[in-house]
Amino acid sequence: MTTAQDHTTAGDRPAVADRTAIGAHLALPLFHTLCGTLAGHPYLKVVVDRAENTWHLLDAAVHPFHVDYIATRVLGMELAELDACLDAFNASVYADPERRFLLGVLSLHTDMGAGTAGAGAGAGRHLPTGRRARPFLVLETTEADTMSGPMLEEFYTFVRHRLDSRLPLLLKPANHGQEHALAAISDVRVPRILSHQLFGSRTRTPLNPGQAVGRLRHFRTAREYEEYAAGAGPLDGSDIVAMPCLPDDVPRVAGFINTAPTTPLSHTNVLASGWGIPNAIIRDLDQLIEAEDLAGAWVRYEVQDDDITLVRLPQAPAPLLQAPGSALSPTLAQASAALTQASAPGTSDRRPAAPRIRLEPPLLHADIPALPLHQLRRTDRNRYGTKAANLGELHHVLAAGGEHLPAGELDRAGQAPDHTLDLTAYYGRPRPPRADLYAHLTARLTARLTARPGLSDLPALPALPDLPDLSEGVRKAQLRAAARDFVRATVTAPDGMALPFALQHRFLTSSPAIQQGISDLKAALERETIDTIDPLCRRLQHLIQHAAPMPDDVARAITAAAHALPAGPSGTPGRLVVRSSSNAEDLPGFSAAGVYDSVTAVHGTDELLAAVRRVWASLLSPRSVRLRHQAGISPDDTYMGVIIQRYQPADLGGVLVTCNPTRRADFRNVYLNCSSGSPENVVDGTALPLQYLYNTVEGGGRTVALGSSAEDLPAATRERLADLALTGRLLQSHFSGTTPTDNSDAERNTNMDADSDSDSDVDADVDRPLDIEWLMTDQGDFHLVQIRPYAAR
Repeated sequence: MTTAQDHTTAGDRPAVADRTAIGAHLALPLFHTLCGTLAGHPYLKVVVDRAENTWHLLDAAVHPFHVDYIATRVLGMELAELDACLDAFNASVYADPERRFLLGVLSLHTDMGAGTAGAGAGAGRHLPTGRRARPFLVLETTEADTMSGPMLEEFYTFVRHRLDSRLPLLLKPANHGQEHALAAISDVRVPRILSHQLFGSRTRTPLNPGQAVGRLRHFRTAREYEEYAAGAGPLDGSDIVAMPCLPDDVPRVAGFINTAPTTPLSHTNVLASGWGIPNAIIRDLDQLIEAEDLAGAWVRYEVQDDDITLVRLPQAPAPLLQAPGSALSPTLAQASAALTQASAPGTSDRRPAAPRIRLEPPLLHADIPALPLHQLRRTDRNRYGTKAANLGELHHVLAAGGEHLPAGELDRAGQAPDHTLDLTAYYGRPRPPRADLYAHLTARLTARLTARPGLSDLPALPALPDLPDLSEGVRKAQLRAAARDFVRATVTAPDGMALPFALQHRFLTSSPAIQQGISDLKAALERETIDTIDPLCRRLQHLIQHAAPMPDDVARAITAAAHALPAGPSGTPGRLVVRSSSNAEDLPGFSAAGVYDSVTAVHGTDELLAAVRRVWASLLSPRSVRLRHQAGISPDDTYMGVIIQRYQPADLGGVLVTCNPTRRADFRNVYLNCSSGSPENVVDGTALPLQYLYNTVEGGGRTVALGSSAEDLPAATRERLADLALTGRLLQSHFSGTTPTDNSDAERNTNMDADSDSDSDVDADVDRPLDIEWLMTDQGDFHLVQIRPYAAR
């Protein structure tokens, strides 16, 4: 749980009775009078006035923001006056070591007797245990607060002395910095609980907001799920699937329910986000099913940021005919239409037709060569696929002065890398009442540059007090340069070779059997005959992987590309990774996360050719064909490129998305998952990852969940992850800040005069988040192995 640092703009103050209490002793009746609900828990905001030696318990219905209350009710300011100096005011209450006010939140939880609501052994000894549920309070500051250890102890002690002695009170550090600050203070004097201990075993956790009507299909094991799919027929758009761990190949259904912990960055949640269907963790589903008789029942399922509802319907829903002027949710309307139009298994899939997604025409000229990744740009996605083109673009971003590229290969157009690349556009967006977040970015870069001795050779930004003395153009130019240098010093792009669509096309057209199979599949899709599509796909996959001969020139092109790779790291002779790179993925309304194959352990020529065949064949798997067909993507438009890379061993790997996937309105935080080894351990679900949130505006990081790990990462490693999180946010400005198809806008935004006083045009897509796979070597170096748009909803 965190507290917001923004506030209502002038004129938005609610006109209701104010029950705020000043100097009162706090017991549960007063708490319930004042509290609101945040992240599913009752809470109230607290202001300690050190100068007056008193505290203010804010009425949550009237005062959603600490700073508004302090400015208007304590200091007598007008909201418009606060708007004009909000960042400076925030610094005075959240960062000033001599601050007058201590701000925080008290939230109410319940000790169930064993584990203290997921608190863990370390925290549980501070709380009552037993069979009877007991309430306890948790005190925390805002996520970016920089309170020192002594100040946190003072805050805790002040509140403890004014709180009903029967109520246990724990302090929850709001970020990693506070955890470090408290390390020297006895947990007897300041009993505490960590965020992952408090929320790590929550009974219900929203993952992807949405609503649906459907029949609840509950499977306690993967075997139950497989037996049902084999016997009763495939799941369809009328089903809401509940099981401990949803398989990556789950078909498109009405909703997901996880009955065991998972991560918001799992493949299935990315699919839920892209499909716009509800997804949540409901760990007490067995009890709900028994209490509400939900087994196999029709239900209305809704997931909101702070609430999850599952309501039994008395019967299968009749067609919902929307009356003129009614406010029926489009999602529910579509779901109901799907239910009433769903046909019997084995006949046809008659779900409502989706609007056709049109792809760029792929370029299939026979003379398109395999190329090193560093020679590609984003505009090459219609030749080599989205993933390869994005990695090529990443090489361009990181090519500072050309030193990252071999001599003579700066650019296929013969041009040097662009030195005016703007990685700050995300921070240039207005976030009312702020005109922009450039000052925050300056503070973040300054803090990160100071914290990393290895960056001491980079040009330092001018100190914040000096910034007003500089012209607007010079200030922005220096900030852009610092952002580029920071990114280039933090991450690297992997070397690799990209095989074009044209190579796959030559292979497919060389086989009459494959061509006939594709014609048969297209005819079956046009007729939408379910019972023939899967066998046709499997036959095509067998032909591509095993039966159809590969032309000699195609095989030579593949092996030549592998031989052109730079030498691999010591200790990994010959091991390659072969990744998919299709044009039918990372599209608005169609993510394809986890749909296509990659092969991560390839040795020798025979395995290489087999791996490329497997990646090509994954474009025609039954699941990928079905999903594309539901999205209106024609088989004639889809092709598969391939990326060949040297295997890079990793101590740590994972995924980050440049948003808070469970709360999209949160523009501050990025979500990062990781586990030991390669990113695949996180992506394929073989390990439940460590999960973190990093604030890329005010700073600070916090641990959300430990996953399968017994303990958190060392503080130094978490600090390095903060650098990676900020880098991901900066890359978002480039990869999402302009529409790739609009070359003129891209050129205009990246070739501005560095001394110009005019702002670059910030595309509306600058807020569109990225999904980045990464690994960290034993030397602490970050390699970004994939950049793609994060599924939008």
